[in-house]
Amino acid sequence: MNEEMQEAVLAGIDPEAIARDTLAFVEVTSETGAEGEGSLFLADLLKREGFDVDLDEVETGRPNVYAKVPGSDRSAPALLFNGHTDTIPVGESTPPGREGDWITGRGTEDMKGGLVAMVHAASALRRSGVELGGDLWLTGVVGHETPVGRKEGPRRLIEHLGSGKIAASAAVIVEGPCAVWAASLGSAMFEITAASDRGPIHTIKVPYAENPARWLGELLAEFSRLERGFEALPHHPLCGRQQLNVGIVRAGDWFNRLPVNFEVTGTRRWTPGVRCEEVRAELEQLCAQLGERSGLSFEVALSNEREPFETPADHPVVELLCAAAEMVSGSRAEVVGMGLVGDANLYANDGGLTTVYYGPAHQTAHSDDERVAVSQLAHCAGVYALMAARFCRRSSGDCT
Repeated sequence: MNEEMQEAVLAGIDPEAIARDTLAFVEVTSETGAEGEGSLFLADLLKREGFDVDLDEVETGRPNVYAKVPGSDRSAPALLFNGHTDTIPVGESTPPGREGDWITGRGTEDMKGGLVAMVHAASALRRSGVELGGDLWLTGVVGHETPVGRKEGPRRLIEHLGSGKIAASAAVIVEGPCAVWAASLGSAMFEITAASDRGPIHTIKVPYAENPARWLGELLAEFSRLERGFEALPHHPLCGRQQLNVGIVRAGDWFNRLPVNFEVTGTRRWTPGVRCEEVRAELEQLCAQLGERSGLSFEVALSNEREPFETPADHPVVELLCAAAEMVSGSRAEVVGMGLVGDANLYANDGGLTTVYYGPAHQTAHSDDERVAVSQLAHCAGVYALMAARFCRRSSGDCT
């Protein structure tokens, strides 16, 4: 893309139009499980901008949204932009509104603003007459926010990637920090239960040394030992170290009645290079040893497992995003990692698709004062447009 075309594309980004569309999108309630109206808003926005839209009913009234901007060269790499149309519950959050440079309301930062910026980026390319080599996909999925969402929207998209219905060489998820988020830890929720074959009885009848609650303390102490070990291991340069933490502890039903079972629920996160089966085996071994010492029956269950992902810094999707950010703002984008897991973990591991994030910010997501800056959305729209134009023109041999 020459400098004149680049300037034409950036001139086609209208911050006020992005602000209006973002506010209108945020005014549409689309909580997870009932996000159909949000998907329809995105579909209508794409249609308004001249794109053909495919609504894919993942569940009744809950469609994924796909729009393809066809390229002219079947051998050129295709790029997929992606985001989710659902939000966490609105609750007591700041209502939709405009305060100077800020759009407020549930879903502004996470992540309706990014989806609007994605659409405006593609529109700027079209209006500027940029001819893409490879296809450009604009996609929005449902069912992202757990625990209500079961990742049914991302998994449906992964099915289409596997079948070839949607073909892409790389994906950019349009949320997260204003940087190239290129690595995340893996994550799983664990639930450890322990049960005694002794029935409930007055605690006066049982020495504390035989109380299952004592072994709950031993389990938590073992977690502390694991955490110290993680701290001592080498940290991943982008997304940090392995982690274990506890969110729920349940035991007993009366102050002087023996608690015959207990349950501990938490999160285990691990670095690229470690696999979920290793994490499971580690917890099972720990519990087996405690079971032998205590006589309790331990069980370990993992759910919501997602393996880590990492996209190399020299991959074209990373390099071109960094370069596009420099063209738009004068500063090359930073490459970062995060402990958080998201849909990139699924697209990279289950879909085999090289994936990164680039968004307007990651400061207020899931807070009651969620907001996004219009200037940052306009920045992202420019970055998405310039990056897509260059990525989809590269030879397929450079973007595998």
